Amino acid sequence: MISSAADAGGPGPRRDVRRALSRRVRLPLPASDPGLLRLTAALRTVLSVGLTLAVLALLGVPLRIQVTGAMAALISTFAVSETRLRDQAVTLALGLPVAGATVAAGTALAPHRIAADTVFVLVIFGAVYVRRFGLRGKALGMIAFQMFFIAQFVQVEAARLAQVGLALLVAFGCGALVRFGLLRVTPEQTLDLLMGSFRTRLRQAVGAMAALAEAAERDGPAGESNGAAVSGGSAASGEPAVPAAPAGGGPDGSGRERAERRLRQRIVRLHEGALMIQDRLEDSTPDASTAEAVQRRIAGMEVTAERLAAVLLDGERPPHTPLVTVRLRELYEAVGRDWLQKRTPVGLAHVRDRLLGYRENENLTGLPAGDQEALRAMGELAFSVLGLRVALGAADGDDENDSPRTRQYREELETEELSRRAESGLRAERGSRAESRPDAEKTPEERASAGARRRDGDGDRDGDRDGDRDGDGDGGAESEPPEDEGTAEPGGLRRPSTRTAFQVTVGSAMAIVGGELLSPQRWYWAVLTCWVVFLGTASTGEILVKGYRRLAGTAVGVVAGAGLTGLVAGHTGVSFALILFCVFAAFYFAPVSHTLTSFFMTAMLGLLFTLLNTYSRDIFVLRVEETAIGVVCGLTAALFVLPIRTAEHTDELLRTVLERLSDVTQEAVRRLSGERPGVSGGAPPSARGATAAPAAPGAGDGSGASAPASVPSLPSAPSGHPVDLLEAARELDDALDGLRSAVQPLTHPVSPLRSRSQTARYVVALLDSAAYHARGLAAVAEQLTGDSRITPDPRVAAAAGRLTRNLRTLTRSLEEPGEQRDEALLPGSDTLTIAVIDHPSRSPVGSRVARHIHRLDEIVIGLAEPLGVRVEGARGEGGATGEAAAG
Repeated sequence: MISSAADAGGPGPRRDVRRALSRRVRLPLPASDPGLLRLTAALRTVLSVGLTLAVLALLGVPLRIQVTGAMAALISTFAVSETRLRDQAVTLALGLPVAGATVAAGTALAPHRIAADTVFVLVIFGAVYVRRFGLRGKALGMIAFQMFFIAQFVQVEAARLAQVGLALLVAFGCGALVRFGLLRVTPEQTLDLLMGSFRTRLRQAVGAMAALAEAAERDGPAGESNGAAVSGGSAASGEPAVPAAPAGGGPDGSGRERAERRLRQRIVRLHEGALMIQDRLEDSTPDASTAEAVQRRIAGMEVTAERLAAVLLDGERPPHTPLVTVRLRELYEAVGRDWLQKRTPVGLAHVRDRLLGYRENENLTGLPAGDQEALRAMGELAFSVLGLRVALGAADGDDENDSPRTRQYREELETEELSRRAESGLRAERGSRAESRPDAEKTPEERASAGARRRDGDGDRDGDRDGDRDGDGDGGAESEPPEDEGTAEPGGLRRPSTRTAFQVTVGSAMAIVGGELLSPQRWYWAVLTCWVVFLGTASTGEILVKGYRRLAGTAVGVVAGAGLTGLVAGHTGVSFALILFCVFAAFYFAPVSHTLTSFFMTAMLGLLFTLLNTYSRDIFVLRVEETAIGVVCGLTAALFVLPIRTAEHTDELLRTVLERLSDVTQEAVRRLSGERPGVSGGAPPSARGATAAPAAPGAGDGSGASAPASVPSLPSAPSGHPVDLLEAARELDDALDGLRSAVQPLTHPVSPLRSRSQTARYVVALLDSAAYHARGLAAVAEQLTGDSRITPDPRVAAAAGRLTRNLRTLTRSLEEPGEQRDEALLPGSDTLTIAVIDHPSRSPVGSRVARHIHRLDEIVIGLAEPLGVRVEGARGEGGATGEAAAG
């Protein structure tokens, strides 16, 4: 039965690709560099630069030409960042003529200072403006700017332009050889490496859980203050994704506190790894169905790991016995032996069978109350890993060592995958038929869905979180305007890429003037700094922080560079070797620390000046001064040219997070209530009939089970707009990641705004906790197929409706912060906790859904005070919850 079900999943080659994808995930990869992305980028850059220098040295070109070629190789390597190799090749081919034109213009205009400055300003404007066309526009713009800058830096004579052209050919050719030959990395290989890093992070998280369990046995249960320190303002919530302050207990509890902090850090890193995998699934799997299946299973593994951590971090639960610690150690060893290899070892199969058994209530009967929820979470984690094996086609040979119950689980998973693939095929077929009809014959819903699909296909799927936060990577946005006015991108000067182009242009013009007044020879350093501080920033506060980090890294790099130049003077080979090392280090640390990048680049410049015989100690002092001028000019332009204040930017991002949170919650509750994904119609969940889970105690017995009439029901989804729940959850995480980056200026240690800093930390902590519960709801809803539904209690639907209404109220309060509104949040009710959550044995899944919604309800009430929104009732339950959260 298993083999026949798997054979029906698709053609043989497709299954072979999925098996190969799973077999390669064996190498224990470092969790600090998921997918070895940083290592690959740094090695690719160093190899391209080193190979270019070697070829140009063999050709006997002058040293300045070699430096020009090396810098061109460096720029062409890090500027091209598309996922698909074909797209990379096209961008690299287009970058060569762009580089040739700009370096020729810069070289020819170098003797004419005013003309050169004017053209440089125009190049800067165009380089920033073309970011609106996605990764390719960003790459070509960066190549144009950097190559004009190099022409000013190296100062090659116009008579040597032919040699410069040869150096560019060699540089781009060597870069292509390294990218597509020596260090060729396909999207599938990157996904394999990311999966390996995710497994490593999962193992580290389970190890931290085991360490916490051992510390709890040794130090005793957490004290009252320790339980309250867990995120979300609720001592019972225990969400692992929110940092908590140490309880400050005595030495007896210090080991447990350290273990708790380590576990929270591991869970955050696990979540980051899951997001990186989801970002690359579409381009790295053989078909959309496999991508959807892997995304669903990865999300399930992440959520179950978070839930297991939440159980262990909850200080108010009954203490567990040593059995939990033993099982956690077994789980740790099992993850370390790799569940994703082709055939599961016999010993590991027995461990998996035992853990899967904890999903059944009968196997938990008689165990201590403190152990049951933790063991159930371990069983769900084992089930999620088994589901990932099925999605990757790696479970075909497991049946001979499995127990009958485990074999049944695997067959259910394979049947589920076949059902989902069939549903996806039907949706794709209906969509293709609708696309083939003329627009005049399509319904409004079909036209809206087609436009959304086109916009999604043209957009920047990679996210480019570091270098392009403009969010305008949609190259086809102008030719296919969105029908939804609420999602239409602003035009004119309000468009992010246009606004940033004017800001960078004005700042660069001021930097040119200020830099030339300070030094007519090295003015370009100020312009380069002004350019860099605008990369990956979207508000004045972010520009200030990035400028501060660049200035600090440059100042320390000056000291290191001065020492290195004295040591390697006269040793050309050693200088080149150290230059390559600095290049490697700069690009390896670029995604995590701009200060370290500036440090290594400044040290490299000192070595470069030694090779060019232009080194002096005064030049390093000038480097710091020019960097300071660039930072000041960039900040001035950000403050006075179409400014985006940090408060405005964070409010906008906060609105986006709240909207995404509402989307995920609404869609998850609809699916849990039996409604088809993204389709409106039918009664609200509270009015539906029979349920898949037993009713909670107290339902309909006159004990307050019915929802108050004043509580709104859950709104229906807009018809014609299918909602991808996992995609919506990922958009929530992306929005929260953007908010977390945007508040860094407020939470920076040097920020003088202490009150706003504390508020920002508090709000982000609550939203981190809310995102955890939203992912939990989405994971449960994604497990439902066909006509399955779970409505654990009418009060759950009522709470979901109240939650949605409160989220809308918070969002509206941020639209006009200065406007006084009479709207207030509806307070929550403890009857949901008493009747549903406290009886998990009657309905474990239903209780889990109720707990997620109840915690979301508490968190939203907790957001009322920092956002200046009142809660109905002078001292109602909602107000008490908000005060507890604030504490």
